[in-house]
Amino acid sequence: MKKLVVGMIFMLSILCMSVTAFALTEGDWEYQLMENQAVITQYTGKDENVVIPDMIGGVPVTAVTCDNNGDNYFNNGIIKSVTFPSTVKTINRMCYNSKTLETVVLPEGVEEIAEIAFSGCENLKNVTLPSTLKKMGSFAFSGCSSLTSINFPAALETMDSGVFSKSGLASVDMSACTNLKKIDSAIFRYCTELKTVSLPNNFTNITNFMFGDCTALTDIDISRTVTSIGMEAFYGCTSLDSVVLPASLKDVEQNAFSECTSLEEVIIPYGTENIESSFQNCTSLKGVYVPDTVIYFGINILKGSPNAIIYCTSDSKAAEVCKKNTISYLTDSSVNTPVNVLYNGKRISFDKYGKNPEILEGRTLVPLRSIFEAMNAEVDWDGATSTVTATRDDVSIQICIGASEMYKNGTTIPVDVPAQLVGDYTMVPVRFIAEAFDAAVEWNGNGDVVLISE
Repeated sequence: MKKLVVGMIFMLSILCMSVTAFALTEGDWEYQLMENQAVITQYTGKDENVVIPDMIGGVPVTAVTCDNNGDNYFNNGIIKSVTFPSTVKTINRMCYNSKTLETVVLPEGVEEIAEIAFSGCENLKNVTLPSTLKKMGSFAFSGCSSLTSINFPAALETMDSGVFSKSGLASVDMSACTNLKKIDSAIFRYCTELKTVSLPNNFTNITNFMFGDCTALTDIDISRTVTSIGMEAFYGCTSLDSVVLPASLKDVEQNAFSECTSLEEVIIPYGTENIESSFQNCTSLKGVYVPDTVIYFGINILKGSPNAIIYCTSDSKAAEVCKKNTISYLTDSSVNTPVNVLYNGKRISFDKYGKNPEILEGRTLVPLRSIFEAMNAEVDWDGATSTVTATRDDVSIQICIGASEMYKNGTTIPVDVPAQLVGDYTMVPVRFIAEAFDAAVEWNGNGDVVLISE
């Protein structure tokens, strides 16, 4: 048996050697013919700017591969650019670890970039992905520290692990990638220059380690369709000071936001069911708002976050775990609101007003005094005329229940949804109130959050 194995290895070695020994040549290229197709196996030239031919030996070039020893033959210390022909469907790993490569031209027709194809090309800065691209293999652009931007084609279906890890990407816009069916872990891990991210509007899972240690990340638009945030998905994102979690969220896994040392406040959306120990060592964290829908609550959720408080209702699972494990918590009935309002980045609690916000006719209505008091306005109520007057500095606002207009310093302002009684509560339209005091108002539809800023 031992002689047989040795013999087989010897025969395989002879076979592999024969691939190079009997390769065909044309100009600076070695190649093989496979029926009516050519596979380029070696580049022997010395040009800085290489253009791979689309025809060789009278047939189309359909593949460019590493030689039989697996060496990357475009890493010769000379080549600065490589242009691929439109006849090639898959880009293999012939360029990885090149220290001189700066530009790659990928034509329409390319469907796959294989694993580690351009990994370690630290000077690569110019790449345009073709609209036909469907798959990027593991670590395809890992370590491309000079690559600051990339386009994401709509046809993209698969991204394997670590595709852009340790790259120089500064912003990511994946909003066009609505055909993504598979996205693996650590796609952007250790991208220390990455600041902003937009995800596709049908995205469902932020995978494990996806943005781990992206220390410059300050803003991410998480799609409303996301149901799960994976393990260590945002671990070590030390510049992330706020995040709007989507209304569709169900699970926040282990250490998802741990070591996010600038994060100050987290609102868990109503409907979320499971929260692991997700906010450990968040040293700036002051509040995590947890609705009653949460049925699993990690006991080490705030470990190493000394100033953080859990806000929940008294009979919730969160309260039960906090009591049992001496985690600081305060009761707040408004954690169960499906709509949240933030003023200058801080959540407004509606607990003392006895009524959560509601959406009527496409407008968010809030309890009468909540926004006025958050904005430090003085409020007077005239029961005889059902009129509220709010005053701040030199601005006076008057609103009459049921009226289709309000008044700012006597000037009429039309409103499309009037202040009204909802049950026993007087509710007013938050946008018109805030804008009357010259505040900016935005609606985040992914998380059902009203953002008021001055």
